[in-house]
Amino acid sequence: MKIQNKTDMEVVGNLFHKAHNILILPHILPDGDTIGSSIALYLALEKIGKHPHIFLKETVPDNIKFLSNGNIYNRVDKYFQFDLVVSIDCSDIGRLGDRESYIDKAKCSLNIDHHVTNTYFADYNLVDPKAAATGEIIYFLINSLGISITKDMATCLYTAISTDTGSFKYDNTTHQTHSIAAILLEKNIDLNFITTEIYQNKPIYKVKLLIEVLNTLEFYCENKVVILCIMKEHIEKTGAKLEDTEGFIEYARDIDGVEVGVLLKEMDQGQIKVGFRAKYDVDVSKIAKVFDGGGHKKASGCTIHDSIENAKRIIINSIKNHL
Repeated sequence: MKIQNKTDMEVVGNLFHKAHNILILPHILPDGDTIGSSIALYLALEKIGKHPHIFLKETVPDNIKFLSNGNIYNRVDKYFQFDLVVSIDCSDIGRLGDRESYIDKAKCSLNIDHHVTNTYFADYNLVDPKAAATGEIIYFLINSLGISITKDMATCLYTAISTDTGSFKYDNTTHQTHSIAAILLEKNIDLNFITTEIYQNKPIYKVKLLIEVLNTLEFYCENKVVILCIMKEHIEKTGAKLEDTEGFIEYARDIDGVEVGVLLKEMDQGQIKVGFRAKYDVDVSKIAKVFDGGGHKKASGCTIHDSIENAKRIIINSIKNHL
C-alpha cells in the first residue's frame, strides 16, 4: 500500500538502516542534481556496509562524468529482489522511464525529491519543495544517518547543488544553500576542477549543435516568449547526443525582455520533450501541469505527443493564459 504522504527524516533513516541491497534510480535525461545526489548517497551507504546499486540506462552527460567511478550500471538482474528501491530527483514516476516497474514491484520504495509538483508515488516520500536541489536533501539525510561526509561525497553534493541553482544564480538559492556549500568547501573539494568540468569544457560537437538550435529561435507574444527546437536532424548532423543539450534553454530565457523560454526536443515515437524556464513572475510549473508535466515555478517540463509545429501552437496558447 502506498503511503502517499511526506515522510520525515527519522523514518527514512530507519529504512536505510534496515535495508542491505538498495537500488538507486536517477531520472531519465540525467542532470547534475540527480547524478550528484545518487552517487553521494551510494558512497554514504557503502561507508556503512550497505550494498547500493545505481541503475541508469542512459549515458551520463560529459560534463558530469567526472563524478562516476564505475558505480553506475546500465542493467540489473530483473529477478533480484532489492530491500529498498530509491528514486532520486523525480517529480513523478514517469521520470524513471521504463524503469518505473522497479518502484511498482519493490518490497519497499522511497521517493527523494524537491519538486513542488511531486506526486508522492512511492511507499515513502522524502520531499522538500523548499530545497534548492535534491542534493540538499541528500546532504541532510547523510548527516542524519551519522555518516561523515567525505571529499568525494562533498564533490558530488556540490555539483548537484551548483547545477540545479544555475551556479547559485537562480532564486531557488537560499541562505541554507550557501551554508551547505560552505560546509562542502571545507572538505577541500577541488572547486576549480569542478567548475571547469561542469561549465568550461564544452566539446566542439555541442557548440555546433548549439549553433543549429539557435538558428531555430522564434519570438512570440510580443517578444515575451522564445521557442528553440532540437530536431533529430540536428543531432545527426553534429554527432552530438540529446544529453548535450543541457543548458540550451537558458539562451531563450536570457534574452532581454523575454519572460518565458521554451525548448522543444524531437524524440522517438512522435514524442516532443518540452522544457520551460521563466525569468520573472510566470509560474511555468502550472503550464507544464496542463500537459501532465511538472517541476518548479521557474523551471519545469512535460512531454507532448504531436508534431513540433502543433506542439508550438498549443504551448503558446497555454502560455498566453499565464502571461
